[in-house]
Amino acid sequence: MTIAIDSAPQPCTELGRIPAITAALRETFASGHTRPIEWRRAQLQALRRMLSEQGEALAAALHADLRKPMLEAWTADIGSVKMEIKTAIRNLKKWTQPQRVPGAPILGRMRVIREPLGCVLIISPWNYPVQLLLSPLVGAIAAGNCALLKPSEVTPHTSALLAKIVPEYLDRDAIALVEGAVDETTALLAERWDHIFYTGNGSVARIVMAAAAKNLTPV
Repeated sequence: MTIAIDSAPQPCTELGRIPAITAALRETFASGHTRPIEWRRAQLQALRRMLSEQGEALAAALHADLRKPMLEAWTADIGSVKMEIKTAIRNLKKWTQPQRVPGAPILGRMRVIREPLGCVLIISPWNYPVQLLLSPLVGAIAAGNCALLKPSEVTPHTSALLAKIVPEYLDRDAIALVEGAVDETTALLAERWDHIFYTGNGSVARIVMAAAAKNLTPV
């Protein structure tokens, strides 16, 4: 099947809205909206449905941006994320249950209780713009976090399609997507995050690490 792709779209500049977007995500997380296991499972199922229903469009966008063969698009980008979702859903209950600590004092009990970090930033590269954007999102959702996605500007068709479909399938109060290039990424890194997922080259990684270090943000 051949899916028509228009000429490369221009990234949506959201520079001025970034502080408001991140503040809204923080408000959502503080409300406890993302903590219930039911919410996490529903969002993971919605993400899987998005990949199934929009798979052909995503594969076509990957081909338009990278000339990526359909087989590679379906397996390496789309299929790998669906496998990640399957694993997360299957293990969600076990991952979120408190764990007893062996060897606890005789007069007390000790447990490890996993808590969501908060709001996470996901910056993906150009070569696997679906897999390396959405696989970290699976983990972020499974852990009960809010997330902001920043796809690569080097793959404009894929970025524009994700910007369109992510709000259609996922919770807009908890998951946002910002398109753009260096200016938008710089503005995002100026915000405070509870975790940053970044995949890319070492020079940009140094910038990410420097920004994260200001707030002791894990990366």
